[in-house]
Amino acid sequence: MKLTALVVFLTTVVGTNAWVQRASGSASFTQYSGCGAPACGKTASGFTAAVNQLMFGASPGLGPGDACGRCFSVTATADPFSPAYMGPFHTIVVKVTDLCFDICGDTGGAGAFFPSGHGALIGNFQEVSCSQWSGSDGGSLFNGACLDGETAGNWPSTACGNQGTSP
Repeated sequence: MKLTALVVFLTTVVGTNAWVQRASGSASFTQYSGCGAPACGKTASGFTAAVNQLMFGASPGLGPGDACGRCFSVTATADPFSPAYMGPFHTIVVKVTDLCFDICGDTGGAGAFFPSGHGALIGNFQEVSCSQWSGSDGGSLFNGACLDGETAGNWPSTACGNQGTSP
């Protein structure tokens, strides 16, 4: 089951074309079916997520965020469609490996994050060290999304500019 986290991580507009990515904020989450492979066509174990284009990293010069390859703790706090539901809610650490609002259910994220019968949640995110991430994704520098200089079948000409570290 693809756990699509409509992880609407908040960004702040600064100036004309600059974006400041917040290290913490509010998010919303939904779930769907299986993810398959992340953006560059390589898979990782552990919980992974996709985020919007600006947070993931847009083309150079378009005011990108640089979330790809970084890790976030996500915590649900409420179900907007069942306001009387008080939990239990869970926290998981995800690595951003794709864009388009997904937490990959085929890596176990759906079962670990969503309470049974609750498919839309709101909550919070907090950037954390990727040492807290439960996954393993290859070599010491591979982050589930391609790094600068790496190639893969599905990866465009630009790549993730970081190695799982905060800017």
